[in-house]
Amino acid sequence: MTSTESFYFAILNLLNQNKTPSQISKELNLSKQNIYYYTRELKKLGFIKKEKNIWQVLNSKKIDLEHAIKRKDKMIRGHAFIWVAKPNRFYDWKLLLDKNKIKYNLVRGYTPRLFINEKKVWLGKDTITIYENKSFYGKNAIESRKYAVFELQETLRLLMSKLGIDFKYFFKVTREHFGMIKNELARQCNKNGEKIVVRDYLDGEYLWIDDSESLGELETGGKGFTKDRAKLNMEVQNWFNDMKKTDFKVTPSFLMEQLNKQSQIMGGIQQNQLIFDANMSSHLEVLENIGKAITELREVIKNGNNTPN
Repeated sequence: MTSTESFYFAILNLLNQNKTPSQISKELNLSKQNIYYYTRELKKLGFIKKEKNIWQVLNSKKIDLEHAIKRKDKMIRGHAFIWVAKPNRFYDWKLLLDKNKIKYNLVRGYTPRLFINEKKVWLGKDTITIYENKSFYGKNAIESRKYAVFELQETLRLLMSKLGIDFKYFFKVTREHFGMIKNELARQCNKNGEKIVVRDYLDGEYLWIDDSESLGELETGGKGFTKDRAKLNMEVQNWFNDMKKTDFKVTPSFLMEQLNKQSQIMGGIQQNQLIFDANMSSHLEVLENIGKAITELREVIKNGNNTPN
């Protein structure tokens, strides 16, 4: 957690100890106005409510508070997760559901399906499939997925509690989408009523803009057969942020233009070098001829001095 998140959590803990804002103000050596500001923010985030002038804590989980604060930044939104969990043993789901009087439907006549926290949960022969209906926010896709995993664990905990069982499990994600919120390219496309869809034959659609949530999102996703979807989103995010630094001027055409200019410069330098080499050879030849002429002149002078009068 960041220092801001830790501070919110400290106030939440003190409120959970039935301490008043005045007491918290003294304990943290802060003004009452500051404490009232943070309590209002905690109320907006849905963690406390006021009844009969007393603050009551509705949720004191650190991970939930961390995610709620991150959500305010709205950088990356993870959603449309489908999880598959595999318990370490087999269960007769119908028997357990009937025994605990839990409502369910049979899909295709044999697979029980129920709802936990409004999420569809399919109880297969040896796997549990969970369709996540929430969005999870973070500074990047990895952080967004982290909050989704905590929610998955909570859903499985509730399932075990309802059925009166306890099991260990491993899990994997079979679908996940990540949206870069308030993306400039997405805003431009949405303004013009345009859509962008990029797909391949392995993963299907893996990058798109369709304004489905009116958040101005550039989305990545897919089944992830060839690449981790969260890592793909981070690569796209890093690429887009890097492009923004040059105002999107560094395009393939721009690079080719710069390469051609560089080639022309290098070609000019090479041509100048060739001319210089040719001139140098010519100068050396002249100097060599002058040297020969001087040698011959010396011989003539020498021979002339030795001639009798």
